[in-house]
Amino acid sequence: MSYCLAIPHYNHYQSFEAFLPKLKSLEIDCIVVDDGSDHDQFQKLELLVADQPQITLLKHGYNRGKGAAILTAANHGRQSGHTHIIQIDADGQHNTDDVKELIKHSKLFPNRIVSGAPFFEDSAPKARVYGRKVTSFWVAIETLSFDIKDSLCGFRVYPLKEFEIVFDNYHIGKRMTFDTDILVKSHWEGINTDFIDTKVIYIENNVSHFHYLRDNLLLIKLHTKLMLGMLIRIPKIILQKFN
Repeated sequence: MSYCLAIPHYNHYQSFEAFLPKLKSLEIDCIVVDDGSDHDQFQKLELLVADQPQITLLKHGYNRGKGAAILTAANHGRQSGHTHIIQIDADGQHNTDDVKELIKHSKLFPNRIVSGAPFFEDSAPKARVYGRKVTSFWVAIETLSFDIKDSLCGFRVYPLKEFEIVFDNYHIGKRMTFDTDILVKSHWEGINTDFIDTKVIYIENNVSHFHYLRDNLLLIKLHTKLMLGMLIRIPKIILQKFN
């Protein structure tokens, strides 16, 4: 098994620069996909990683979304001989100390997704915390289970073989809906997700690309589609539970 980091980057140069020493300390190959950042930000990013042999920098010509960036990283990772990618945000919110734990668990169960199950500091916005609870409620209905503890955490290990199966068989949202969409549809496909507790830090003055109106509307649309999809899959889901 071979692991590499997959990092979507969109106008997060300053945060990524501060985060880079922690990433380097992991001594793992890293694929950074710039998802259409501003010209100045991309130039700075390019210079920053130019002398980092373990980092491969890929670029989207325009902003295509987080999910599209992860898919690009997955395709490159596969071509480079990796079997698993570790999705982690560029802004330093995720705890790199837990990367080894995710890999350790993944090596025991190489065909499963391994995801962080976040716990938050008091500084975390309450709207985000409560929003996760609402999402978890809908995901439980869409999978007829409590198997998915958190569908919004973007700190995960994906086995590329199973990742490709899900993308071959389902349409997966390429923007902010990606994290939830792929876990629910992986569950439908019979691919398990295991969860490891991890601390998430909300960084002061951090740049957020979550647009409350647009992205909440996208999430409502996603859950409507997942509910409809779940209804036609109820017989298969029930059979899986008894197998």
